[in-house]
Amino acid sequence: MSDKNLSRRAAVEIAFAGTDITKSMRPYLKSVTYTDNETDKADDLQIQLHDRDAIWMEKWLTDAIEAASAAKLKMDAVIVRENWQGGGKDIVLPCGEFELDNVVLSGPPAIINLKGTSLPFSSPVRQTKKNKAWENTTLSAIAKELAGANGMQCMYESTYDPFYNRVEQVDSSDIDFLSRLSHDAGISLKATSSILVFFDQATYEAKSSVFTIQKGKNGGYIQYKLSVGAADSQYSSCRVSYVDPASGKCIEATAKIEDYNADAKNNQQLEVKAKVASAEEAKTLAEKHLRLHNKYSKSATFTLPGNPALVAGVTVELKGWGAFDGKYIISQAVHTVGESGYTTQIKLRRVLEGY
Repeated sequence: MSDKNLSRRAAVEIAFAGTDITKSMRPYLKSVTYTDNETDKADDLQIQLHDRDAIWMEKWLTDAIEAASAAKLKMDAVIVRENWQGGGKDIVLPCGEFELDNVVLSGPPAIINLKGTSLPFSSPVRQTKKNKAWENTTLSAIAKELAGANGMQCMYESTYDPFYNRVEQVDSSDIDFLSRLSHDAGISLKATSSILVFFDQATYEAKSSVFTIQKGKNGGYIQYKLSVGAADSQYSSCRVSYVDPASGKCIEATAKIEDYNADAKNNQQLEVKAKVASAEEAKTLAEKHLRLHNKYSKSATFTLPGNPALVAGVTVELKGWGAFDGKYIISQAVHTVGESGYTTQIKLRRVLEGY
């Protein structure tokens, strides 16, 4: 709890290798930016520092560069919104653990930029290329085995768990292999240094909105950009098919959008060739691929006053924006605390319905 008599403010707590260095860094701190991605990309943390007195360049930077080269320096950050709505109540956003992987010095004036990633490039799950075959197993079993082998946890939250008679990992890292399998299955994967999360986007999209952005509401947003993308986002149906080499039988199923019009002249069908065991499995996969390829038809970017509740994977509501009204999911949230205050920039995509 903060002092309720003090004005509201945002603060950042920073630790290097488990040691709190907030007080030591505060005189030099220019900004801290935390980027939280829903899927496919690792999260990152960027710390920007003034170096007017050349303290970082001449003393501390050498240690930081050596740590980055050795890929061993861990950074932690917590964003605290103090007394924002009075009463001394604080709201905390833990950014997580990052490994320092990039140090940039620029100027004049002298600025140091330290960048860390949530999935280190030095991590075996990302670096070590392997060759292995699995037989009579599922995606969840493979995911749990590889997570354990890399000292990570696995959260498999998808309702769909494809079965493989045989699947091969050929000259690829564990994370690349798992990414390929999850994409082929229409499942999303988020990875950090300590955990792998497999999930259905439809499940996250179905959750209640945590925030409403209303057009014209004073103080609700700082900037906005709304867009409609036509490329690769206008499929009206998806057909998944597989020909069993043993029997010659074709297993197939088609999924269609909610307002599908068979008489429309601009219908486009996405064709996917994938190994499936039944028409039911083919239909499930077709629905997932249709969602995957159509999900960016409507998107938006908003910059708002800092809000720790706005993180990747939660949903928000747009109101008063005409054709863009509705429910959106946050695909990326960028939280920045700097000399001008605390802001949150969110990238949104329209929640898909009827798939």
